[in-house]
Amino acid sequence: MKNYKEGVLFPDFDSLITKPRDDKAKEKWFDQKCRNFGLELCTNAIKSGKYGIPLLPAYTGTLPNKLITFSEINNLSDTDAGVTGTDYDFELDKIWYNPDKYISSLTNYKCFAEPDFSLCVGSPLSVQIANTFRSHVIAYYAVEHSVKVLPNMSWSDTRSYDFCFDGHSKGGAVMVSTIGTLRDERSQMFFQSGFMEMLRRISPDSVLLYGDVNENILSWMPSQLHIQHVEHNRFKRARKHGR
Repeated sequence: MKNYKEGVLFPDFDSLITKPRDDKAKEKWFDQKCRNFGLELCTNAIKSGKYGIPLLPAYTGTLPNKLITFSEINNLSDTDAGVTGTDYDFELDKIWYNPDKYISSLTNYKCFAEPDFSLCVGSPLSVQIANTFRSHVIAYYAVEHSVKVLPNMSWSDTRSYDFCFDGHSKGGAVMVSTIGTLRDERSQMFFQSGFMEMLRRISPDSVLLYGDVNENILSWMPSQLHIQHVEHNRFKRARKHGR
């Protein structure tokens, strides 16, 4: 195969992949290669909004008092904790590409907060829509396999309101992450705007705030809204050790 210097901009990457030799491994490899962007994981879902986001049921269970990240489920077996899908995208990609490997483990925890594939201010809307769809596909697949899924509300700027709240039932409890929202006034402005829009569209009974909070955030939240705060597990451990 010619290299880049010889003028080939788009080499045949399939030729770089070592295909499995035995039939079972070959069949699994072929299935993963031919996946249709997760559609096979949500064939029974009600599709909502103009982008067909899979609809999730409202969460009516009790909220966890502690959360661990998805990447920690193999190391921490605290069944009283919830598992949050607010994690690095490369960690969430593991359950996206191989959901059956992790779903059974998630049933052992109090709940699983919907994966939070990144919605970044300024990133192309096509990427944000795709990540919203991916989050709901995995969450819906988990629901179908008896995992208690806590809807995770995520947005970027006002453009994301066109799709980011689709696929969520009204009422029940939801999770909202504050991670990365306190960096500056602009970030806090986007957070407040999206939070108020979320309340208007979803009307949750209670909100689990995950991450840091400050007086400014608490000052504009409706007093009648039930708020439960859980600190980011990594930050909590760092503070415990004086970092």
